[in-house]
Amino acid sequence: MEPHHDPTQATASKVVALAPQLVERLISGQGAALRRIEQGLRPYHVQFSPRPDALALAGDEIAVTLAAAILEKIAELLRTEGSHEGLVEEAIAAAIGHALKFDLAYRLKGISQAVRPMSLSQVGFMNTLLFSDRSLIFGVGPTGTGKTHLAIAAGLSLLAEGRIKHLVMTRPRVMLEGETMTAVLRAETAYDEQLTPIEDELRQLIGHDEIRQLTERGMIEVMPLGRMRGRTFNDSMLLVDEAQNMTVGKMRMAATRIGRNGRLVVTGDPAQVDLVGGDEVSGLTHLLKLVAETDLAAVHRFETYQIIRNPVVARLEALYSQAGGAAEMRAAA
Repeated sequence: MEPHHDPTQATASKVVALAPQLVERLISGQGAALRRIEQGLRPYHVQFSPRPDALALAGDEIAVTLAAAILEKIAELLRTEGSHEGLVEEAIAAAIGHALKFDLAYRLKGISQAVRPMSLSQVGFMNTLLFSDRSLIFGVGPTGTGKTHLAIAAGLSLLAEGRIKHLVMTRPRVMLEGETMTAVLRAETAYDEQLTPIEDELRQLIGHDEIRQLTERGMIEVMPLGRMRGRTFNDSMLLVDEAQNMTVGKMRMAATRIGRNGRLVVTGDPAQVDLVGGDEVSGLTHLLKLVAETDLAAVHRFETYQIIRNPVVARLEALYSQAGGAAEMRAAA
């Protein structure tokens, strides 16, 4: 599998030879096993067409390749371990895990170490960032799904390749408990510790020395949201992180900063809004609704089960999502 062309734009087909008994088993129960494989390959798509001694596959190139590996793994496990509960799940995890570790790692210019996606959803988002020609890209979903890390890695790669000349990163400031709103806080022009998560991602990807050099040359910039006002970013990628905590007005200000050959990447989770007062509409939710029926944006959605930060985080997010408040917030989004 070749990760440096866009598999989201390529389709493929393949026939996987299997024992007739295995074909019958896979299509039994209204094809429950095949449906589970389809689910495991999301956001990519594959369709199965049974034959007496094979399954014909068609769909996204990456999904067809992985589905074939999963079917071959199922056949191998049956030979070595025999039939057992969880066989299909084991094959899915093994095939996708191997691909993520080896075949789908990104060797990006400007970043010394390989960027290794930890879910197929991350692969989909990264391919959108690297290969889409859209000027507006959203990465939307729960915390811990890797949205910020991938967006910054893609931006650094585009910068090193000369596809952009300027990488700008920002996030809205959230009022902390006990703080009193002042004109300075409202303006969001002060550089403070709330920008540290972006700095952490930069350090992890390229280190202190490279950050300093790129900053001195004016190629990367981490700035408070309020300092964007009045500026136009030509030949740039602008990343707005944690965008759910922006008002509609501030989102409008940020979205209209895109200049010639510019791109805006917006990440956030509409279910975790921390706007003062709690009744103000999130600028992220509002903008997603504005572009929903247009071709202006590419929107990549992560789900709770795709959280890779820590398995505990995924389970906690699932519990919060089931709670009344979180459910209402997601419904409103």
